[in-house]
Amino acid sequence: MRDPYEVLGIPYGADDETVKNAYRALARRYSVDGEMPDSAKMQQIDEAYDAIILSRTGNGGSRRSSYGGAQYGSAYDLSDIRAKINSGKTQEAEVLLDGIPSSQRNAEWYYLKGSVMHRKGWLEEAARNFERAVQLDPDNAEYRRAFESINSDRAGGYRTQSRSDGSGNCSACDICSGLMCADCCCECMGCDLIPCC
Repeated sequence: MRDPYEVLGIPYGADDETVKNAYRALARRYSVDGEMPDSAKMQQIDEAYDAIILSRTGNGGSRRSSYGGAQYGSAYDLSDIRAKINSGKTQEAEVLLDGIPSSQRNAEWYYLKGSVMHRKGWLEEAARNFERAVQLDPDNAEYRRAFESINSDRAGGYRTQSRSDGSGNCSACDICSGLMCADCCCECMGCDLIPCC
């Protein structure tokens, strides 16, 4: 394996926060607009991060290291990812979620992935993730509410709930779609809302 400090591009003796920030920056870099990260590069970055943290915690034999203060390998602390979702940084949250190996994805992971998909407007994908979270932890009321809510949204013709952050439900795509519909209606009536150049 290459020198882990070289892989992460940080100096020897860098503090834990620098290591974590370098890891996250590289995870974002190797993700292209929400697509899956380059798995070979991500594996190299994950292994480098693990090696540095393992050397600091003295857990040489076990495959466990620290991620955001929690154990990385068998149990993840996903609170920082949850905070990113709650603050609207869904792309960053998705990159971090996708960096967790599928064998280590628990109910919380599926709930957070469903939350990201819901915010992106991908209701079917959100429903699948919420359903999986409920299957893995059926006693969690938060997961059940999210799954029931997404199912009622889907049953109602893909209406979305009003956001509590005051931003409403209008996006650039909604505006563009509305203008195209208005232009079509005007053209049917013999006018032209958006004249062609």
